[in-house]
Amino acid sequence: MNGSRKLCATLSEQLQEFPNTEVWLAPPFVYLLELVKDKRLQAFASIGAQNVHEDILGAYTGEVSATMIADIGATFAIIGHSERRIMNLENDTIIERKVKSCMDVNLVPLMCVGESLEQRQEGKAHTVVHAQLDSLRSRLETVESDTLVVAYEPIWAIGTGISSSPSDADEMHGSIRTYLGSAGAELRILYGGSVNPSNAQELINQPNIDGFLVGGASLDPTSFNTICQIVSEH
Repeated sequence: MNGSRKLCATLSEQLQEFPNTEVWLAPPFVYLLELVKDKRLQAFASIGAQNVHEDILGAYTGEVSATMIADIGATFAIIGHSERRIMNLENDTIIERKVKSCMDVNLVPLMCVGESLEQRQEGKAHTVVHAQLDSLRSRLETVESDTLVVAYEPIWAIGTGISSSPSDADEMHGSIRTYLGSAGAELRILYGGSVNPSNAQELINQPNIDGFLVGGASLDPTSFNTICQIVSEH
């Protein structure tokens, strides 16, 4: 819940296109159509939503459906971000329904998984993440791997300035690939959690990390461009 029309204009003016790099932007709902219609961004960026409701329509005041997001021309939606799992009490059943809702209208679900610090300290990180991925295992048997994306975001690293070590992040990404079976080898798996220009290089060098789900650094066009450039040059 950050941004303004001024920031949208600034991003449009200053974000750069980089070869061999996909740039996805997920603004708050009120700015979504503005960025979808931005002719400069259309040339190199995909625009998506930060969330969708699990149902297609109904008496859900204040909610937005995947159908509506697709209708305005957006192409993806973030599903199951840890903040929504915690603050909005979204469980795995709700998240599974949201993923299906997106795929039914050809929106790419960017599904987030991750463990808390307590769960990691107790040695449960892999068990927790695998449980969050259960709904994808059977779905991956019937869909193309490029129709969904997974983002690993350790909860304890989000907005704290404390990033997972590159080796720990890569280990979890590798674990996710193995758990998802043969389709996991082709699946795009992003790392999220205090990604910034200082740590992006070492993280993207890891063999199982395909890209980033960038948080606070995306509000600064200079920082975001730097991260994109690092990915492009990898």
